[in-house]
Amino acid sequence: MTLPIEIPLYAIRHGQIGGTEFAIYNLIRGLAAADVPLVLNYGRDADLSPDFLDWTRGVPGISMRRGGGLPGPKSMRFIEEALFQNRRRGDKWAIFPNYFCPPALVGRRGRNCVILHDIQYKRYPEYHSPKRRAWLDFYLPRMLRSADAIILISQSELSLVREYFGEAIAARCDVVPNAIDFVRLQGGTGKPSAETRQMVGKRYILSVCHQFPHKNVPTLLAAFANVAQRDPSLQLYLVGSSSAANRDFVRAASTPAIIDRVHLTGFVSDADLGLLYAHAQLFVLPSLYEGFGMPAVEALGLGIPTLVSNAYALPEVTLGHAGVIDQPRDPAVWADAIEAALASGNRPSSAAIAEIRATYEPATVARKLVKVLSARG
Repeated sequence: MTLPIEIPLYAIRHGQIGGTEFAIYNLIRGLAAADVPLVLNYGRDADLSPDFLDWTRGVPGISMRRGGGLPGPKSMRFIEEALFQNRRRGDKWAIFPNYFCPPALVGRRGRNCVILHDIQYKRYPEYHSPKRRAWLDFYLPRMLRSADAIILISQSELSLVREYFGEAIAARCDVVPNAIDFVRLQGGTGKPSAETRQMVGKRYILSVCHQFPHKNVPTLLAAFANVAQRDPSLQLYLVGSSSAANRDFVRAASTPAIIDRVHLTGFVSDADLGLLYAHAQLFVLPSLYEGFGMPAVEALGLGIPTLVSNAYALPEVTLGHAGVIDQPRDPAVWADAIEAALASGNRPSSAAIAEIRATYEPATVARKLVKVLSARG
């Protein structure tokens, strides 16, 4: 396989693309740990996480290539990726980390790997605009037929690809799970803020997600309102965007009795997130759909008892170590499970933590990906 591997990072707008951003960073950390030389192409420093940028500066084998940085909305990434694709030379692999692989001009011979994180729009079309659905229905079949390698992040997604696109397309796909970098959450660069150190002095339930409709946050808020009546000291911390729209959304979905006990943290540093995980009484991810569900895996790998919906990839990727809720839209069911988990005091065993960490260790995942590229190349 011809090295280095190139990765265009133009799909990233820090804090705007959910867990996909950190899935990309974790994979890059794994490839570096597996001694794979990398060229990372990006537009502006502000597009990437400061923690990630700081890390890259001290890693041999990573070449950072800044250029482009077109102003405008997230959709500008399509133009930037197309420009990247058509200035490539040679037959090296490029990993396109968020479903889009632009066409190349005649004569370009580079190999293309595409990571497809989910096809949620097929299961929940109501959460996507008609324009976006039309775009994905037009584009995805073409990408699935033309890319040299297609990476799916769970067996659940492979089953969905088979259902919606057929066996021949499914046979072109390989499953490589997301990497989880526990080092960045435990003793990585930076120190927790004073505000976070104060927050962890309280008893709290933690959830980490964007407030997208499929994340099912209103059900969690209703369940917390139920539990909070009988547990006056308990708090709920929601890590994710604290935009005005999200603050209004959380406020509207919260009852007056709990509004002062629900805290939307905004995006936090790796050090802050690690500390929030470490001191949580319970982690909850009530999503109606996940192509993977990284926060639930992170919580388990840090020894935090975890509840997830029985939805798509979540039971698969948590390896049987999370409590699974079969009625994810029912706040009463969640409230009962939360109270039972808090009362039991049970935590993941050392064997469970070790299994989670070994399965998703970044270098291990990266070697699986390199093996796929070698086989497909």
